Amino acid sequence: MKLSLKSGLFWGLVVGVITALLYAPKSGKELRHELKDKVSNVPHHFFNFLESLVDLTVSVLDFAKSAFHEQKEKFSNAFNLGINAAKEKAEELRKFTTKVS
Repeated sequence: MKLSLKSGLFWGLVVGVITALLYAPKSGKELRHELKDKVSNVPHHFFNFLESLVDLTVSVLDFAKSAFHEQKEKFSNAFNLGINAAKEKAEELRKFTTKVS
């Protein structure tokens, strides 16, 4: 019989919880209280993680935006220099052709 990933994870979790309960050095009441405290903190930790992830994403996007604008500026300057160089060469050619003719 082949187990799917979900059922494998589920049964692994069940076996792990049962094993932890059997070998726990604490009483059931203490263990339930500690487990309740840890489970109640999960949403808080999850939202902290999401907040950190959003902050990181915003930082990466700001960096990418800054890099994009910097590259855009460099390209624009290079393009303008190319246009100016082409205009100068065109002017030189016009002068040359008027001298030749």
